[in-house]
Amino acid sequence: MNTINNGWRHSLVKRAAWKRIKQLAAHAYADRATAREAATGFRKVLDEAHTLRHLTRSANVSKRNFQLVTSPGFPSPAWDLWIRNELHRVRPIAGHTEGLLLAIMAMTKKCPLRCAHCFEWDALNKKEALGVEDVLGMIRKFQERGVAQIELSGGEPLNRFNDLITILRESDHRATDFWILTSGYRLTPERAGELKAAGLTGTSISVDHWSTAEHDRFRGVEGSHEYARQAVKNAREAGLVTALSLVPLRSFCRMEDLLRYADMARDWGAHFIRLVEPRAVGHFADKEVELGAGEQALLDEFVRVMHTDRRYRKHPVVDHYASYQRNVGCSGSGKRFVYVDTDGQIHACPFCQKPCRNVLHQPLESLYANMEEAGGCHVHETV
Repeated sequence: MNTINNGWRHSLVKRAAWKRIKQLAAHAYADRATAREAATGFRKVLDEAHTLRHLTRSANVSKRNFQLVTSPGFPSPAWDLWIRNELHRVRPIAGHTEGLLLAIMAMTKKCPLRCAHCFEWDALNKKEALGVEDVLGMIRKFQERGVAQIELSGGEPLNRFNDLITILRESDHRATDFWILTSGYRLTPERAGELKAAGLTGTSISVDHWSTAEHDRFRGVEGSHEYARQAVKNAREAGLVTALSLVPLRSFCRMEDLLRYADMARDWGAHFIRLVEPRAVGHFADKEVELGAGEQALLDEFVRVMHTDRRYRKHPVVDHYASYQRNVGCSGSGKRFVYVDTDGQIHACPFCQKPCRNVLHQPLESLYANMEEAGGCHVHETV
């Protein structure tokens, strides 16, 4: 059964989180008035997000509460860092360096699957460019600038399992939550336990259909749906936060398919469903895959139903960032998140593929400035 906070339990979590925000503000500023202004300003940002994304629930995993896949669990040093970064955006904190909420880092070109939507398609299964020390060096750069969460992707990060364990063990996972973005390929119970012990917080496991046959066809490998199902079970039993990542194609944007997928996610024991709308990049380049207004509205309604209808109180929490982007703007381009590809090149996000120099050889300050010069997000205003 999912450990999902609803109703009064979720209200208690929100109340405790707000109390902690006020404490952090009080410690960050020299006078009470500025602390109060910063906390109140940040609360307006949170309230807007809660309203737009129907954030009425959270997942409780390993004594921490997670409201979204893309923000750290509360309570934790990583959550505190995220809050300080956000307070700094409202009212600058003396001596504080503005850090990222999230850095997505592709650590490998290798993958056993042939996914229809792979955004690293052109680099897939070529010679590796990043060694363990390269990845660790980039992580340290981001952590020195105060990143609250890092997601390690690929390719398939589990293809470099021993390197992944080394990277986790040698990184500071106290002030940063670490996730992997994976197909679930070969995520055995033993591996899930090792990842948890090494400092991993969560897994986002790609599952693009409730139908075994349709998912396997989309992934290009028979048996990939079963790999994913076993991976969810193993990750959850190891104490990892577990999300199913869904790229909803136009043909899948029907309420009956979405609800059937949600039932599957509940039955598998996932804590989250992460909706990632398709974009015409990578293997989808030059294809008409992007959703229209009708499909986007349906996804918004699906999120609303999942978070407000009592029939779905035991279902996973749904994280749909694209909807928030359309209403508020994009937080990529070094504002709150960035993407680093398999060569160490930094991009505004995984879908705005315009490299802005290399993280290995440049200070982050110049890289962020270069992203702004390159135009930031290609679709939404960058905020």
